[in-house]
Amino acid sequence: MKRIKHKYGKVYFILVYIIIVAVAVFIFNEYINRQMKQQLMSSLYDVSNQTLVAIQNKINRKLTELEELAKELSSDNNLDYKAKEDYLRGYANVLGYEALAIALPDGTVYTDNKSYNISEREYFQRSMNGEQCISETVSDLRNGNNINPYSVPIFDNNGNINGVLFGVDPTENFMKMFQVPMFNGEGYTYLINSEGDVVTGYRNQDFEMTNLIENLKKFPNNEVALEELSNILKQNQEGSLYINNNGYRYNCFFPLNINDWWLVTGVPENVLETRVSDITNIMKIVSGGIVSGALVMLIWFIYVQKKNETILKKIAYVDPFTKLYNKAYMQDNFLNNIKQVENKKSALVIYNIRKFKIINEIYGEYVGDKLIKQMAHILNANINSKYEIAIRDHSDEFSVLYFYKTREELEERIKTVIKQTEVMQVNNNDIQITLSVGIYEINDLDTSFERACSYAKMVKNKNKDGVDDFSYYSEELKKIELEEKNLRDDIQDGIIKKQFKSWLQPKYDAVTGKIIGAEALARWYKEDGRVLTPYHFIEFSEKSGLIQEIDRLVLEDVCKKISQWREEGMECIPISVNLSRAYLNNANSIYHVKKILDKYKIPSDYIQLEVTESAMVDSEEELGRTIETMHELGFKVLLDDFGVGYSSLISINNMQFDILKIDKSFVDTIGTNKGEHIVKYTITLAKSLGMKTIAEGVETKEQYDFLKEQECDIIQGYYFSKPLSGDDFKEKMLVLRTT
Repeated sequence: MKRIKHKYGKVYFILVYIIIVAVAVFIFNEYINRQMKQQLMSSLYDVSNQTLVAIQNKINRKLTELEELAKELSSDNNLDYKAKEDYLRGYANVLGYEALAIALPDGTVYTDNKSYNISEREYFQRSMNGEQCISETVSDLRNGNNINPYSVPIFDNNGNINGVLFGVDPTENFMKMFQVPMFNGEGYTYLINSEGDVVTGYRNQDFEMTNLIENLKKFPNNEVALEELSNILKQNQEGSLYINNNGYRYNCFFPLNINDWWLVTGVPENVLETRVSDITNIMKIVSGGIVSGALVMLIWFIYVQKKNETILKKIAYVDPFTKLYNKAYMQDNFLNNIKQVENKKSALVIYNIRKFKIINEIYGEYVGDKLIKQMAHILNANINSKYEIAIRDHSDEFSVLYFYKTREELEERIKTVIKQTEVMQVNNNDIQITLSVGIYEINDLDTSFERACSYAKMVKNKNKDGVDDFSYYSEELKKIELEEKNLRDDIQDGIIKKQFKSWLQPKYDAVTGKIIGAEALARWYKEDGRVLTPYHFIEFSEKSGLIQEIDRLVLEDVCKKISQWREEGMECIPISVNLSRAYLNNANSIYHVKKILDKYKIPSDYIQLEVTESAMVDSEEELGRTIETMHELGFKVLLDDFGVGYSSLISINNMQFDILKIDKSFVDTIGTNKGEHIVKYTITLAKSLGMKTIAEGVETKEQYDFLKEQECDIIQGYYFSKPLSGDDFKEKMLVLRTT
């Protein structure tokens, strides 16, 4: 009895063993099938997307060519449509149409010495409403053949529609656009509309239908597919479905964005079965063969899968250039690593190499690349535990997750990195490096990497042009950053809405007291009725790179005023406008200034250009070329804020300015011995260099009398007039002219 039990026990064990292996092989086989199905769907999706782009490009090109031809026809308001028949016949061959024709507003078409009426055709009606159109398949009135016309409106010179230009494309040719071979000819494509109606069929399709939705209702197991298809069409989104449509098929749906059409691409399920049949047969042999061999194969497959996962993780998580981890790795492991480390604080620190672009320009990209790799090596060498992470975020920016007990410990580690990167040797070049470092201390264990990174970058950006080696994130900094973001958005909105206008402060002849010019000063006309002075926006606009757009709006506003005054017969005087450094760093940008004057037909004599003295520090050579271009275009050039910058007398002489403006800070010193000596010397210097002088910020009679006595040429300031709006300035000019 025991032997029988033992025998049955062995049989039971073998049966269980075989069942387990068979189940394992079956599961593995199903996994392979799923992977192959996913690969097929991915391939089908990619092919479908490429087909969509190709079709859209072809259609858009044909409509564009037709529209260009319509523009040529629209130039003739008395167009003789009959006379254009031969002209259009030649273009039909060039543009790839069977025929081109013009329909009159009543739908009459003349072609081949016959007339037809297409007024009932949808494409004609839509083009008469101003639309470009591609028609669904219709019957050719000439011969009854199936065609798909392309149509565009013809506008006259007044913008009215006086006809429709349409090209006849035989349906057979039209359908060729959608006949993209795939999966060895077993795939297919066709068009439907949002109601499921088939617009064009595919000639290799093994069955015919007029409506996809109605067709799916005829076959079982399509309930879910019908619901998903309805959502895809209603929401105008792309999607993929597994459907039973006279056989199970995989289909992708893409909105064509033309005529409510959808591109449908598909492949029968048996294509997949054919592709995986070899693998299925092998698995059947393995499962029906030696059980131990099947297990070995299964174990081997698992091993390979794990190995592939390791390789893929390395590809996905490692920056190939520096061999550091990348941002994806930090995102996936950030919170987990923080939670793993107990009794220590954590911080995300971002390092950025200051002025790395300049280093690249001076030493070349090869040296720059070596520098990045050395930086990565230094950061990686300073990692203290397996939970700390150093990554290269992008370009010359790195992020490191540190763990520490005290701030002093963290700062010491950061200082070590800064010290090791102060001078880096590459190709016998000792390159001095400074780092901008932003620190965000993580106090909330649920803080995401994206949030921590955003805060650390905020600090880093604040510190990028500063002198501090590193700074910590604070709520005050967040508040300032938010205020600056709101201000930037507000200024950008003001630029879009052209809220920046010019006010004018008159300039007076120091001897006669007559107005001989003015300076344009920016004002911001807010929607709430406030008018803001430059104090509220100029400094930030310069720092954020928006100042050039404000300069352009102010200049354009000045040109509009001068143009209007000239039309009204007013005597106009030169108005000076301030140019930001963005204009001064490139001589070619001055031509954009000249274009604005040409737009309003303003001679260069009426506009003078002011250059601040501090701009000379940036690039004296480039500024010299810019001023030379200004003179060539007929502008007078003023040196603004003289005395507050760092320019040398040689530089001022070489630049050949026409007028020197004495800064208000010097005018305010009039009444003191030293101050008066400086002002007197400045006026004498300007005259010796052939320049006129303007004193700005003159507020008292004492200042005016002294400047007049020293033969200063022009006075500007509140003593004579504050800045005025355009209307007030015009009124002041009219009053002075009548008196």
